[in-house]
Amino acid sequence: MFELTVLLSAFGAVFGMLFLNGLPRFYHPAFNYDRFGVSTDDRFLLVVEASDPQFDVEEVRRVMHEVGAVRAEVVEA
Repeated sequence: MFELTVLLSAFGAVFGMLFLNGLPRFYHPAFNYDRFGVSTDDRFLLVVEASDPQFDVEEVRRVMHEVGAVRAEVVEA
């Protein structure tokens, strides 16, 4: 009975984590980026979502270039 409790708790934790994180995510607007497929070869993508009302695309672009971003592009959903 103890082992069954531990097993079910582990399954509950894994499936609960997946559910609360919204995984698996089958679609994200970043998938529309034309260089998405090659980004994992030797670089990475940083996605900044614009859901905040105070979001300013030019400010984010400026900050990204200040910290050394190679590209800073806007991808529409």
